[in-house]
Amino acid sequence: GGDGPRATPTVHEGRVYSYGGTGLLNCLNADTGERVWQRSVLEENKLKNLEWGVSASPLIVDDKVVVTGGNTSGPVLFAYHAETGEPQWRAGDDKASYASPLLATLADRRVIVSNNARALSFHDPADGAVLLEHVWGVENRPKASQPVVIGSDRVFVSAGYGMGCQLLQIEAVADGKLAARELWSGLKMKTQFNSTAYRDGHLYGLDDGRLACLDASSGERLWKEGRFASGQTLLVDDRVIVQSESGPVYFCEATPEGFRELGKIDALSGKSWSHPVLAGRFLLVRNDREAACYELPVAP
Repeated sequence: GGDGPRATPTVHEGRVYSYGGTGLLNCLNADTGERVWQRSVLEENKLKNLEWGVSASPLIVDDKVVVTGGNTSGPVLFAYHAETGEPQWRAGDDKASYASPLLATLADRRVIVSNNARALSFHDPADGAVLLEHVWGVENRPKASQPVVIGSDRVFVSAGYGMGCQLLQIEAVADGKLAARELWSGLKMKTQFNSTAYRDGHLYGLDDGRLACLDASSGERLWKEGRFASGQTLLVDDRVIVQSESGPVYFCEATPEGFRELGKIDALSGKSWSHPVLAGRFLLVRNDREAACYELPVAP
C-alpha cells in the first residue's frame, strides 16, 4: 500500500478522527489541526498489527468512536468517548481484518457490523455486546470489502482469494439476539479490497479486477467486463466510477443489461488503491504520490 495511512478519516461536529496504519487513533480540531486527544489502540491493548497495517476507518456512534483491533485473537472492536478519548468498551473474540465497522438497522435492531478475520459480527452500540457471529470465508486471508446492507434484513459480503460472496438474511430471535440465514453463496463476486454497491436489485463491483453485475435475489452474474485490476468503484446514480489500479478513471453504466464504458480520464499515474470521492461535480482522486481534482460535465 505504500507509505502513509490506509483508512479514510471521519469528520464529525468540528473534529477529524483518523486511524493510522500503526494503530494510532487521533482526534483533531477540524479548523486548526490541533490534536485534541490520541490513543495507541494496538499498543494499549497488546495487539499485533495486521500484515498490511490497520486499514479500517473510525465509526462515530452516538458519543463514541469505534475502531477495529489487530492481528491478535480477542476483542475486535474498541469504543472510545468521542470527546475525551476515554475507553468505553471492548467487544468480540476474533482477529481484525481490513474492513471498517458500519452502523445499520437490521431486523429492527440498531447494530454495529464488523467484517473480521473469522466471522461477520453484529454488536449492540451501547456496550458492544455480541448479538450474532456468522463464520464465513477463510480466516488467514484478507477481508477488506465492506458488507452491503440491503433493505431492512439482508447483508451481502464478499472477499477475494477465492472466498466469493454470500447473501444473508438477518432475523431476530427470542433472547434478543440475531440469527443469520444464508440465502445464497457463490464465486460470482470476489472483491479484493473493492466494495460492492447495490442499486435497483443488483450489485456492482470488481470481481477479480473486472466490473461485474449480480442479480441480488439469486446471485446470478449478469455480466463481467473490463480490466481494472485492484481498483475501486463508486456508484453514483446510474453510473459506476472506476478508479483503476494503474491510474486511469473509467465511467461505466450501472445497468443489468450489459457493460458499457462511457468515458475515461487519465487521472493518475502508477499504482492507485485509494477510493475516489465525488463532491458535486468535482471528482477527487489520489494515490501515495499524487492527488488530483477534475471538474466533470453535468447534464443541464
